[in-house]
Amino acid sequence: MHVAVVGGGISGAAISRAAESRGCSVTQLSRSTGFDVLRDDAVTALAGADVVVEATGRFTTSRRTATEFFTASTRAIGGAAGAIGARHVLLSIVNCSRPEVQGYGYFAGKTAQEAVARAVSPRLTVVRSTQWFEFARQNLERMRVGPVALVPRMTIAPVALDAVAAVIADVVIGGRAEPVIEVTGPDTMTLWAMTKALPDPGVTPVRLPIPGRTGRAFRDGALLPTDGTEVIGPHLRDWITGAGRLHGG
Repeated sequence: MHVAVVGGGISGAAISRAAESRGCSVTQLSRSTGFDVLRDDAVTALAGADVVVEATGRFTTSRRTATEFFTASTRAIGGAAGAIGARHVLLSIVNCSRPEVQGYGYFAGKTAQEAVARAVSPRLTVVRSTQWFEFARQNLERMRVGPVALVPRMTIAPVALDAVAAVIADVVIGGRAEPVIEVTGPDTMTLWAMTKALPDPGVTPVRLPIPGRTGRAFRDGALLPTDGTEVIGPHLRDWITGAGRLHGG
């Protein structure tokens, strides 16, 4: 089975490893490999794939920027997957479509992306996860201001990215057939607590209250999964021990 993974970040790499471990032939496509999802011919790039996994990303808090990017990505990838007869697997986020978090542009973009995927992909599986353990390190890098980094106040149920990638790989090989799969980690905590657990943050974390409805929703648990959501992967403390030194890539 040949799998095309579109996305050059840590999620694309993790999904590629998981699919390869199940015997798949994997091509990872991203700007670093010479493929621009917004400009290049996706049908040509994905030709020969049995399954296409879309794990594209662009960090932004702008609703317009996020929506334009994610919907354009999925129109290209989902349309190409349909044209070549491949299944389309989309990586998304638990609760990104809740009304009270639409003020955060990235989630608004992911909500729009899912809607486009359902419209253009006849053979679609959406895999939604809660925030990854790796998110704490990513946030420090993205929110760094000199020697400090801002840590938004939010309550989350983080999960190991490798565990999410394993679920996606099971979907790829046909081991799971649900149209929508939601997964979470075993712990509930704040992003602050997860950040403070990093053995070598490299900067001084500073709490950042987010004002308004969105900030209140983040603090009050809008990102937490519903009861019965599938729990996967290790506890954060075990992941840290197993990883030795945490890093973002």
